[in-house]
Formats: sequence, structure tokens, C-alpha cells
Amino acid sequence: MDILDVLYDHYKETFSLSKEAQGRRNKSFVILCVLEAVSFLLLIRPEMAFELILKGINKDIETPLQLSNTIIQTLIWLLIVYVMIRYIQDMLYIERQYTYLDKLEKEISNLTISGIFSREGENYQRNYPMVLNFIDLFYKMLMPILFALINIVRIHEEWILSQESTIALVCDTILCVAIIVIDWFYFFEVHTKITGFCKSHLPFINSIANGLRKVLKEV
Repeated sequence: MDILDVLYDHYKETFSLSKEAQGRRNKSFVILCVLEAVSFLLLIRPEMAFELILKGINKDIETPLQLSNTIIQTLIWLLIVYVMIRYIQDMLYIERQYTYLDKLEKEISNLTISGIFSREGENYQRNYPMVLNFIDLFYKMLMPILFALINIVRIHEEWILSQESTIALVCDTILCVAIIVIDWFYFFEVHTKITGFCKSHLPFINSIANGLRKVLKEV
């Protein structure tokens, strides 16, 4: 087997893994949108939200189940954290694969007679439609900001409505902080230009980022 066959087989496998990740990402995004919609409903119509959630749970397990509103709220927080982690993992994997696939295509093109092998790289980026740029911004900028706002307002409302600091409220707060931190890191990971601007104009951010990378690598 020559080098071209090896590269092409590796390219096909890499592309297949990327498509599988895209399928998981799309599914996770839909679930995340549903969960955030539930969070929003908990803000504006809490009683209706709790009733709908209980009906859905009882319908799935086919057994009458009584859960307190506090437990339901914590379960929603847990689900949001889990689905968001899975979504971001797949999203960043896909973004990293675009660069890798482009490198593979260039290597394969150099070994072929025609030299035309750039579906996922140069050809995809050439004359990139404006509407796709907008969709990209929707996925990577508008939705993370919207999700963060919903979760911040929701945890704020929980603290206002709660008469005392309970274990459940503390857990919800920790989960909310985790969501905000993950969302924040994801936002700056995919928006390299914004990250570069902040690092160049705010030196302390660059120092913090470098310090965090060193710490997280050791964990």
C-alpha cells in the first residue's frame, strides 16, 4: 500500500468521524435548546413548567411520581450541564477536524495528477455565503450569550424566591457557575479574533489564560 492509499483511507476515516460528531452535535444542540426553553418557562410560568415536567416524567416511566419543585429544578440544572458539555466537546472536535482535513486534502492533492482535492478545505471556504456566516454567528455567538443570560436570571430568581440558603440552592448555584464558566471558555475558544484582541489590549487576560492552560494540563 503506497502513501496515497494510506492518506486517503485515513482521510475517509477522519471525515466519517467528523460527520458522526456533527450528528451528535446537532442532537445535543436541539436538546440543549429544549432545556433552556424549559428554564425560560420556569422563569415566567413556574407552576406550568413544573406541571408539564411532571406529566412528561410520569408518561415516560408510566408510574405516578411526585417530585418536589426543588428536585425538578436541580435535575434541570444537571441536565443542562451534561448536555452542554457533550455539545461543546463535539463542537470543538469538529472545528479542530476542519483544519486537519484541510491538511490531509493538501497532502493528497500533491500526490495526485489532477491536484483537485479540496472539498472540506479551500473549496469550502471559497466564496463562503453570507447567510452561512450569519448561521455560524448564531451558533457560536448569539446562542451562548442567550443561554448564559437565561441561566443567570434563573439562578437570580431562585435566590430571590428562596427564604433561606438550602443545600439544593447551593447545588443549583454551583451548577449555574459551571455552566457560565464552560460557556465563557467555549465562547473565547471558538472566537479566536475576539480572544486575540482581548489578549493584545488587556495583558492580564493573556497572563490568566496562560496560567489556566498550565494548571489544566497538570490536572
